[in-house]
Amino acid sequence: MRTLLFLISVIAACTACTENAGDSLKMLVGTYTNNGSYGVYLYDFDSSTAQHAVLDSAKAGNPSFIVPSADHRFAYAVSEYENGSQGVYSFLLGARSIENLNFQKGTGGSPCNIVIAGGNVLTSDYGGGTLSVFPVLADGSAGERTGQFDPQRESVENISRIHCAAVSPDGKYVFITDLGADKIYRATLGGKAPADFCTAYSFDPEVHPGPRHLTFSPDGRFAYLISEKGDCISCFAYSDGELTHIETQLAYDGQGHGSADIHISPDGRFVYTSHRLKADGIALFERDPLSGKLTRKGYFPTGRHPRNFALTPDGKLLLCACRDDNRIEVYSVNPRTGELTNTGKAVCVPSPVCIQLYLQ
Repeated sequence: MRTLLFLISVIAACTACTENAGDSLKMLVGTYTNNGSYGVYLYDFDSSTAQHAVLDSAKAGNPSFIVPSADHRFAYAVSEYENGSQGVYSFLLGARSIENLNFQKGTGGSPCNIVIAGGNVLTSDYGGGTLSVFPVLADGSAGERTGQFDPQRESVENISRIHCAAVSPDGKYVFITDLGADKIYRATLGGKAPADFCTAYSFDPEVHPGPRHLTFSPDGRFAYLISEKGDCISCFAYSDGELTHIETQLAYDGQGHGSADIHISPDGRFVYTSHRLKADGIALFERDPLSGKLTRKGYFPTGRHPRNFALTPDGKLLLCACRDDNRIEVYSVNPRTGELTNTGKAVCVPSPVCIQLYLQ
């Protein structure tokens, strides 16, 4: 078997790797591959015990961000390079397997985020400052690039750095964050590719918060944004393609200027943000469901360089990809307060970046 020796070494390194039973989830992990990683990994994960078992892996170069299709038959990942070899991977997912389908070049430099929208996969190309569009073909593979949004660069100081794309709750639009130009763009879905790109919100470039990741509340009424450079979190009201700014506040006071990811608990009560480069950890906010406003409730240290993180569908566990410690740390979530407790359990994997949990 092509990955047998590698899988054995990974299993031996993980003290908690066992065959799971009970509340079984599948977990996809995207990584950087300059530290011994093979590429993309597929795990069984038991959300009741945090026990896990690696099932398979697929060879890929710097598949830092990965996303499964809605039916969990396929997955797509970026190849985060900036030397002409960057692009999009597609994979075939089985109950216990992941296999390479194809690879398409054509993204801008350093694609760092990927989303499925309107029959396409969209890559956010940080280095290239673009959003690239690849159609999903009938066999699930990624077709050749059919479009690329390249926003106007207004100055050398504010060159575009596209970092994330998020589909609106009504499925009509995709919102795109520009960390370099301090803007959020909007495009309309529904045709063969996103169209009618426009600016949905602009931040003061003198402040330069660096908008990074955007997510919507479960009820679809609000959007929340973590900004990397300003270490701040913003709340917007959302209605039919319009974002109305409500508030922005400091997310943490570690001054790392490397704020990374944001997620909302499944019940919509709590918002979490990850922070790195200084005082690495995760901030907790309580959310007012009527006004959308946030109240900061705590900060929880993690391993080194926390990037993407994920909550289990039942909201009982939070998994945090600590890239520089080569592990995914597992935290229990207090259902009443949202506070995190380190369980001491971890998934051992080289340079983890992205975690996707799903039921299959």
